[in-house]
Amino acid sequence: MFRLGAILFSAMLVLSACSEVESGIYEGSTYSGDISRFSVGSISLRHLDSVNAIRAERGAPPLQLSAELNAAADTHARDMSRQQRAWNFGSDRTSPQERATRAGFNGIVRGENVAESFRSELFVIQAWLDDAASRASILDPQATHLGYGWYQESNGKIWWVQVLAQAFPKPELELMAELK
Repeated sequence: MFRLGAILFSAMLVLSACSEVESGIYEGSTYSGDISRFSVGSISLRHLDSVNAIRAERGAPPLQLSAELNAAADTHARDMSRQQRAWNFGSDRTSPQERATRAGFNGIVRGENVAESFRSELFVIQAWLDDAASRASILDPQATHLGYGWYQESNGKIWWVQVLAQAFPKPELELMAELK
């Protein structure tokens, strides 16, 4: 099972790299191409698919993409660029939980992974999997939702943020309104 997952992950990594090479060049640890030409949805969905494949091979349930967590991640990525450091605190001293709540997410943040200067979302996943704390948040069986965002500076440097959270159950009245 692990071998199949590793093969699938490697294939996705190769395919991702092929699509990005045509728009820029890799220089050291930064990518000089503009990732904005790729649709936000396709990068986020590739990331979600990769994370869910990794979680599946470890027996963790799949995550759902959250628009609110995506907004919190995008905002924090831009803020990290302003601060010029990848860390979990906002320039206004907000925590990942505060940013998720402010963006409208109703739940508990289980983890937030941050990075800078990787040229592809799949390289970022590998870096996070190589770190014990980041890997633990990616594989957290209580996480139900994922937010993913990035910000690319004009010099090509990219700031990445992944937020994993557990949504609170919706109240019965809200569920009934959705069913109508």
